[in-house]
Amino acid sequence: MKKLLFLGGPIFQIPIIEKAKECGLDVGLVDIDCNAPAVPYVNHNFSCSLRDKNAVLDIAKEFKPDGVICGACDTSVVTAAYVASNLGLPFYSEDVSIKATNKLEMLYSFVKYGVPHPKFQYVKKEELDSFKCDICYPVITKPVDSAGGQGINLVSNESELSVAAYSSSKAGLTGDILIEEYLSGPEVSVEVVVINSIPYVLQITDKITSGAPNFYEIGHVQPSALPKMIKKQISDVAVQAVKAIGIDNSPAHIEIKVTPNGPKMIELGGRMGGDCITTYLLDNTVKGINMSQAAIDLALGEKPLVNDITDTGTSGAIVFIPSKKGVIKGISGLQDAQNIEGVIKVEVIGKIGHRYYDACDDTGRFGYVIALGQNNEEAVERCKRAINHIHFELL
Repeated sequence: MKKLLFLGGPIFQIPIIEKAKECGLDVGLVDIDCNAPAVPYVNHNFSCSLRDKNAVLDIAKEFKPDGVICGACDTSVVTAAYVASNLGLPFYSEDVSIKATNKLEMLYSFVKYGVPHPKFQYVKKEELDSFKCDICYPVITKPVDSAGGQGINLVSNESELSVAAYSSSKAGLTGDILIEEYLSGPEVSVEVVVINSIPYVLQITDKITSGAPNFYEIGHVQPSALPKMIKKQISDVAVQAVKAIGIDNSPAHIEIKVTPNGPKMIELGGRMGGDCITTYLLDNTVKGINMSQAAIDLALGEKPLVNDITDTGTSGAIVFIPSKKGVIKGISGLQDAQNIEGVIKVEVIGKIGHRYYDACDDTGRFGYVIALGQNNEEAVERCKRAINHIHFELL
């Protein structure tokens, strides 16, 4: 029996792990939280920080996997490349893993290969008190090295810059930040599988965000409703970005803004998209490939099966329930939400007795609903109808 080691056990990892179990694999999991959501679904659980590369390598040496996989977990990308490199397992190089996670190195790659991107300015932590913004307002501040929409701020003028810069700095690991020009226009993600350096664009997803000032994600719907010509431009930019980073055999999740001057890159992840985009949504809106299966195959050094990739004619949407300040005392209405026509998944993340705060990034969620429909509007509307039945009693 082949072994597959997952790095990271968030809730969005569960469907990928279930697919691995369906394939008859012996599945291990590394996560610092021994009670991570995906733990009950694996055969072997190891508690360790995903950022401790040597400790994870020791675990892998003990487990002896045939492959290591990030799934939809961005935090584990660099460690996965390190472990794979040391054990001779399939994965892209450590250099590529850095370009796929460090936003500054990513932008340098876009510059080198002519990939459309925003103007940007790099500010080191020790320069926060003295730097001057070289980009016309409005601008975005963000950490160089974070994920999940953390530390992102819209800055309209110079008086707002210092507070936003320090907020972004605190959200990252090194404290270094980026200042980027604000790109206006709709935001999309592009789901890609790269096989032997050939990128296959599977789907374009329309994002629903909170808007200014933090732009955290509150929903996704696919396929994109944008015109065919625009979607072709988006796909072309996504393929350029993947090639610029150097990804050769891996899923990739690309985020793009469709500006008046054409699509421009926001950032790229060298792994599957989270938020159920590449599992529940993609499984129902695309035929010709299964991304979870493809990711597993690539992790084991096998070539995924790719047929004629086309839309199914069904729309899929996920809408999140942003957290609110307070302690959850009770939760009700889940069965009524599940009974709404077209709803395929109702998930509660918030826990009774836990204290929460008003959402300001992608980590601030009480739960989510996934629904299918004959068109995007119907899928989103069914999610919202279901959410209206769910009540969180707060203290």
